[in-house]
Amino acid sequence: MKKILMVAVMAIVALTANAQSNTMRDPGAITIQPKVGMGFGMLSGTYDSTGKDRKTRVGVVFGVEGEYYVNDWFGVALGMNYAQQGWKWKYSNGNKTTAKADYFNVPITANFYVLPGLALKTGAQFGFLMNAKEDGVDMKSQCKKFNFSIPIGLSYEYMNVVLDARYNISTTKINKEGTDKWRSDLIQITVGYKFEL
Repeated sequence: MKKILMVAVMAIVALTANAQSNTMRDPGAITIQPKVGMGFGMLSGTYDSTGKDRKTRVGVVFGVEGEYYVNDWFGVALGMNYAQQGWKWKYSNGNKTTAKADYFNVPITANFYVLPGLALKTGAQFGFLMNAKEDGVDMKSQCKKFNFSIPIGLSYEYMNVVLDARYNISTTKINKEGTDKWRSDLIQITVGYKFEL
């Protein structure tokens, strides 16, 4: 794992060493970006999967993100968004169940612009559980209220329009009880528009 991270860092440094205005903005610039898109929630970690098959829950993601451009190839972003997360089970007898776990997320990412408009990003995301239900039955009391995840993704900007795709890898156990370690992961794809302040 350490070797993979080292190679990734070296690749980013090599790609950005001779970059010229890959952010397409002056150092010190600040942008605000409203965004909206789709989320694909899923369950990860350890759990008893006997007699059932894990599926994704499709939901909506929307929010806003601000970015500060440190230099021609690097920016730091702070966001706030609402995400419909969760997962689905399909049992061997054909029955289905849906778990809804909606979060208010605060992502902080380091954005490496490797080509004009194209950014690789990673960082930390702090999630706060807003509600949790399984087939309409409230289960919020059975879930932890905080979720820490690591976002990894990329974005591409063209004429201020930004297409962003990221995988939020949860590191926090969502269930309060039991030996299983359920984690609420999310793949999200959003489109936004950057306004420079």
